Amino acid sequence: MWESTMQNSQTDVWSILFWVLIALMFFTPLNERIQLTYRMLEIQSYLKQLESYLTRADRVFEEEARRYGCSEEKAKKALKSIKGFFLIEPVSMDPVGIIKRLEHLLKTQEDRVDDFIREVAVNASEAERSNMKNVLAANLALDIIYRVVRHIFLLAKKTKNYFYMVQLYMYLPEIMRIARSYFRALIPLKEGIPIGDSLGPLVAFKLGNGSKWREVAKNVIAYEREASGRKLIIIKAKGPGGEVGKPGDAVEKIVKEHDGKVKMIIMVDAAVKLEGERTGEVAEGIGAAIGDPGPEKYKIETVATEYGIPLVAIVVKEDITEAITAMPREVAEAADRVVERILDIIKKKTSEGDVVIIAGIGNTIGISQ
Repeated sequence: MWESTMQNSQTDVWSILFWVLIALMFFTPLNERIQLTYRMLEIQSYLKQLESYLTRADRVFEEEARRYGCSEEKAKKALKSIKGFFLIEPVSMDPVGIIKRLEHLLKTQEDRVDDFIREVAVNASEAERSNMKNVLAANLALDIIYRVVRHIFLLAKKTKNYFYMVQLYMYLPEIMRIARSYFRALIPLKEGIPIGDSLGPLVAFKLGNGSKWREVAKNVIAYEREASGRKLIIIKAKGPGGEVGKPGDAVEKIVKEHDGKVKMIIMVDAAVKLEGERTGEVAEGIGAAIGDPGPEKYKIETVATEYGIPLVAIVVKEDITEAITAMPREVAEAADRVVERILDIIKKKTSEGDVVIIAGIGNTIGISQ
């Protein structure tokens, strides 16, 4: 009986200790510390994965540079020098001329990157340099993602701020999804394979294939053909290198060449889909369908407004990850449906003898003339 009483007493002690520990964990700062440690370990594993992506992205760029005549040491040094490259947006407190100022900064940035690529890829062709520029863009995107995640993590660790850590932890799955997309984009960009964002140029190619073309703006070509008695002028970036060109300059030039006598401007581009929407879904709207920082879109809207030309937008829905990786089959198949819709719009909304501009917006990597 005495032994039984002792056993019961020990059981009670352990039970009390167990509940005291539970109380300490859930109703004192100890719980917060345990949670913080757990989150920190998980975020560290994500950071290691990001670092791995970045290291492999660096290797891809350096291998490409060596392939085009650059030494390994020079390639490493050059890549290190351009890491952290940034653009400061123009002041917006005085909006007068902000588009011109932004365009100037973007051009300066583009020239700087072009010079950098020429230095490290001496023996590359124009198309190969364009593709390498895209590889560099993916590399720099991974670099900034890694730097920002590391910054927030170290700041939370330094200040022991639980809320910083939790916020970062909540966003990390989406951040990692985007980082994986940039990492997966490296090979298609290096090899010149069309990506999801090449939808617009693919549609333009299908519409203009076999027609004569000319260069109408920097890295932008225009086909001319007839359809149902209408004159179609179809523009796209000049391929097969990874270029987007200056479609705003091209549209503005063509409209003025025709003294503003253009019946309609139809713009085709890829668009980010909402969750639940199907990849390859086609939608139609009004406006300038172009994911541009501002200058190219502004030029198109301005010339369309000046001459009273309707702007029709046709987009194909896709996920952000599909936009920068190899083009999905659903998007490629949607291009044929877009061509049919464009020809149907032209037949219904314009008359014989009218001039219609069709702009295939996007990265023309892997799509020639």
